[in-house]
Amino acid sequence: MGNSDDAWRELAHRVERLDAEAGRALHVALRTRDRPPTVQIVERAGSGGRALAVPESPEEYAVEYLETDVPGRADPTVDGDVVILVTAVRRPPHAIHPADRALIDRVEAGRMIVVLTGTDADDAAIEAVAERLRTPVLPFSDTDALAGAIAARLHRARRRRDDVLAATVAGLAATPPARDAIEDALDVLAPGRAP
Repeated sequence: MGNSDDAWRELAHRVERLDAEAGRALHVALRTRDRPPTVQIVERAGSGGRALAVPESPEEYAVEYLETDVPGRADPTVDGDVVILVTAVRRPPHAIHPADRALIDRVEAGRMIVVLTGTDADDAAIEAVAERLRTPVLPFSDTDALAGAIAARLHRARRRRDDVLAATVAGLAATPPARDAIEDALDVLAPGRAP
């Protein structure tokens, strides 16, 4: 957060004075962008996700633990800013469970990290699994690599949130004076946006 965050808040207050409804919508968009990011650790029951050491970070984030593929229970919503899938690798041909593969395919690649567990999660397995996936694959014990991967995904999440905020604000219905204030601010706060 920084000067542009102050400018967004100032814009929200200015728009609210000109058009109360548009101002409230802008405040909601800001709160949505500014909520703490979420790191979801996802596993099929018993894969070891709860034992994963999530590195501390200077950026605050919430950690959620989710279990998927549980008989008799619907899968949880996997929508975190960062999704860490903890899964065991199968013996050669170094495959992962089809339910885990389906989850990887549903989550945007820029949000996903795969952590392999088990005695078969050696360098060859990690390489083989990484070749088949479009996301980083890490060994369970490499907390430094995990910290770096989380930090990179949190940075991307922040940029995505900024883009969503700019698009939301650009699409707000507002009175002409409020609309003028919004357009002027967007020229400065989101200069690369498409018209």
